[in-house]
Amino acid sequence: MSDSTPSTDEKQPAEKQTADEIQANIEATRDRLAANVDALSEKLDVKAHAQEAVHDAGAKVQDAVADARESVASAAGSAAAQSRTLVDKFRALPLAAQAAIGAGAAALVVTLIVRSARS
Repeated sequence: MSDSTPSTDEKQPAEKQTADEIQANIEATRDRLAANVDALSEKLDVKAHAQEAVHDAGAKVQDAVADARESVASAAGSAAAQSRTLVDKFRALPLAAQAAIGAGAAALVVTLIVRSARS
């Protein structure tokens, strides 16, 4: 302490303390010791720290899964929208253009099948 008057538990041994002051000193010391023991016990509780770490890791994994779900749902929605746009564009084409695209796709599939059969 910076002031010149000592606290109750810092009194000089030459000063006479009453029994009540000594008892209060003992109780204050017991309380400080109990708090220190509790703090040390908490720091040394490996099982509790491990459980807390597992809980934290589980929470992080759950957050990551939720984020991934949102990303996949967003991507799926975007892909579905693009697919609908392509289908709508295809349907808007004249029938002759649709037939030519279909024939080209069929020719590509047949070519791929023939090539894979030769390999």
